[in-house]
Amino acid sequence: YQPAGVVGIISPWNYPFLLGMVPLATALAAGNRVLLKPSELTPATSALLARLLQTAFGSDRVGVVLGDAGVGAAFSRLKFDHLVFTGSTSVGRLVMRAAAENLVPVTLELGGKSPVIVDPSYDLARAAARIAYGKLLNAGQTCIAPDYVLVAAGQEAAFADAYAAAVAALYPTLANNSDYTSIINDRHLSRLRALLADATARGAEVRAINPASEALDDRRLAPHVVLRPTDEMAVMQDEIFGPILPIVGVPDRAAAVAWVQQRPRPLAMYVFDDDRNRVEDLLLRTHAGGVTVNDTMLHIAQDDLPFGGTGPSGLGRYHGFEGFQALSHPKAVYWQSRFNLGWLVAPPFGRAVERLLSVLLA
Repeated sequence: YQPAGVVGIISPWNYPFLLGMVPLATALAAGNRVLLKPSELTPATSALLARLLQTAFGSDRVGVVLGDAGVGAAFSRLKFDHLVFTGSTSVGRLVMRAAAENLVPVTLELGGKSPVIVDPSYDLARAAARIAYGKLLNAGQTCIAPDYVLVAAGQEAAFADAYAAAVAALYPTLANNSDYTSIINDRHLSRLRALLADATARGAEVRAINPASEALDDRRLAPHVVLRPTDEMAVMQDEIFGPILPIVGVPDRAAAVAWVQQRPRPLAMYVFDDDRNRVEDLLLRTHAGGVTVNDTMLHIAQDDLPFGGTGPSGLGRYHGFEGFQALSHPKAVYWQSRFNLGWLVAPPFGRAVERLLSVLLA
């Protein structure tokens, strides 16, 4: 294995330290030099990273580029030896297109609508508590956050109630609660409110979960559930990336599998079922970048599991040894033995080669 060379990393705003430092550590472990472009939406963290990395490595080993989206677009057009991008699928397409001009290999960590399948036999309260934890971490602004839940038809209301109770246990208050964060900016807050308005206008039942009935400001959005969502609703079309959870009723287990099969491959999938054979069958018949069974989020925390997407949710993977491989060049090397019998099959071809072929083809 040899270092790829110079690795470019474009990191997002939602986990600005984690999603900058993990690929950076992976690239350095593989012996590369790195140019990092952190998000302009987290300027304080980005500036801090620039200072820390300058002190730790010097600009000849790790460089940090600060700037807006225009700088990011120019960054993606540089002639790197490998480019790692974490962000939305739409921007990922642009990054891949720019990198293709220089034939730069890419690792794309994107997103998508990560489903949760709750088997009818599984305890709803236990599932709801674990789903609420994963959904509301960082107020839902997580690429592998549960995006929507599939439950047995008739269990939707019971699950919504269990989820509301789980939210209240985690966040008894929302305003001025340091455990519950804000939406990153006004544009994303308006986008999320528009999803709720669209769902309501199209006939969904939208419930806010605000345990203390507080007035919220500072861009805080209360958790919401959306009952009776349909494919026409915007909330079921694009990744939500916020504290909104649609709850979909399906008639049986086969319908839940078909629902996932018929949609773009997600970055993550979550399955709640204590029957191992059913889970294994579901895993064989569906695609997702990674899966946690009977919990949420935790597959990303396992440092010996590769992390990445599939199809529209990403390309390539990193973490652990797979990350070292991705950011290295595995150079094939063959050493010829001192005792070289290659002359036996070298021209001019005669009876010796004919006898060899007759043995091989017999």
